[in-house]
Amino acid sequence: MSPPLVLRQEETATGVFLGGALGALVLLFVLVNGVAAQSADMSCQQAPGNRFYWIERAFCDLELNGPEKAQGLVIWNHGISGTLESYKAPAPLAFRLLQARAWDVIMIKRHNQAETMAGGPLYRTVQRTLEEVKTQRKLGYRKIVLAGQSFGGYVTLDAADESPDVFAAVAMAPGFRAGGASGRLDASMVDRLLQSAKTGRIAVVFPKDDALFGNVVRGESAGRILTRRNMPYLLLDETSGLAGHGGGVGGRFAVRYGLCLAEFLSAPQLPGGRFTCPPSGDPWPVVRELLVPAPADRPAIATDPTKLPDGLGRLTGLWYALIDESIVLFALVPMDGPKLRAVYRSSSFSRAGSVYDAEIRDGQVHVVLPQKDRITVGRDADGGIITWTSSDGSRVLKGTLLRAPE
Repeated sequence: MSPPLVLRQEETATGVFLGGALGALVLLFVLVNGVAAQSADMSCQQAPGNRFYWIERAFCDLELNGPEKAQGLVIWNHGISGTLESYKAPAPLAFRLLQARAWDVIMIKRHNQAETMAGGPLYRTVQRTLEEVKTQRKLGYRKIVLAGQSFGGYVTLDAADESPDVFAAVAMAPGFRAGGASGRLDASMVDRLLQSAKTGRIAVVFPKDDALFGNVVRGESAGRILTRRNMPYLLLDETSGLAGHGGGVGGRFAVRYGLCLAEFLSAPQLPGGRFTCPPSGDPWPVVRELLVPAPADRPAIATDPTKLPDGLGRLTGLWYALIDESIVLFALVPMDGPKLRAVYRSSSFSRAGSVYDAEIRDGQVHVVLPQKDRITVGRDADGGIITWTSSDGSRVLKGTLLRAPE
């Protein structure tokens, strides 16, 4: 890379907008009050304003552990899609497991309108990531993990190649199209970074059928490179059961590999070579950690069929399901009057509220969520079926309910 500028702290996108107005690229960057200012406000869902970069907590309903108590800190970089608002994409669900296990997780956000500026965002984003590594090390975090998906995965490996202070790198479907959206993936660029990244541990995810990068098979080459380096590595390649460019960020990855990733990052010492995940087993431990509230916050759940309307007695207890890439919990609340209520919690949105009014129609339970999405639950011969319908009716997704063991 031959960077045109070195940008520091909170870079703004003002120059990009002026460039469009003047017909020539005029770069004007305004630095705000340094790292201390951006670290003080890490609230979620911030508007970018005139900033190119800003920092947010990944899971605002979970408390940060802080440098003294945390196992370490994960710095997440999201992907890129032209000028679409990629900064709105959440951190992977598996990283919520890490936060629950005493890791802190923050995200570097980028202004979508500045993604196509001259020279591209790669160099600037790598430098911004390296700045955040230094900042968080000064704050006291002993272990820094860089992580990202797609373009963010490439940034992760590139930054790890330049800093000796990175404990581990987690790259999901890493890469970017040289020459912009119309360019093609150069798989050798990722291979070169895998050969030289200075981090002590590397986890790489290459889902199969990654159409965004031309369905190129990359796991075999990555495996040969990482084996030669004799370092601890976790490689989930095209044979891992993950599919699609975003195969590492949703519920399926969290259920299948979330605990394995947590162990890979948290183990005090690991031998050189490939880290092996155990065979896929019961998903309930992951579901429980991700969605079941603490006992003090847990709503009442119907366990006595006589406390439910006729025909719903078989829906006692707690249930869970995988709907597309979301993990959900469902239960009925014991009736204490004429109104039926249901517990519904999803990994796709905040878990602040979870008890909703319900009604029975055609032998099924119907729930309307605050955003007007609808949930329908009915029994079948083997268990239950849960159906999610978007507020406008354009999307309908179904999942099989499984009874929780507790």
